[in-house]
Amino acid sequence: MLMITEQERKEILEKYQGNTSDDLLNHLKRNFPVGTTEMGGFGPKKYIIIGDKMRYLENNKKYLVDKLSNIVVDSWSHLGEPVIRRTVKKYIDGTAS
Repeated sequence: MLMITEQERKEILEKYQGNTSDDLLNHLKRNFPVGTTEMGGFGPKKYIIIGDKMRYLENNKKYLVDKLSNIVVDSWSHLGEPVIRRTVKKYIDGTAS
């Protein structure tokens, strides 16, 4: 599992200042929970639940951004696709660290 310092985490999240939606971010936190599981001998792995399925965060960012963006785009279309995608990326980056 990738371990980063608190400073590195802050720097990652700072690149998403502006052009994101706090309301959508809260929606993602409530509806797509994140957890950690032990993989026999591989150490802890972070995952996100999407559609009752567990998806690992590591090495899956592009797929997860596409998947989550497609799920929420109809309900949040008033934000525009770029804001939706940046908010989803912010959520994934914030939970993966």
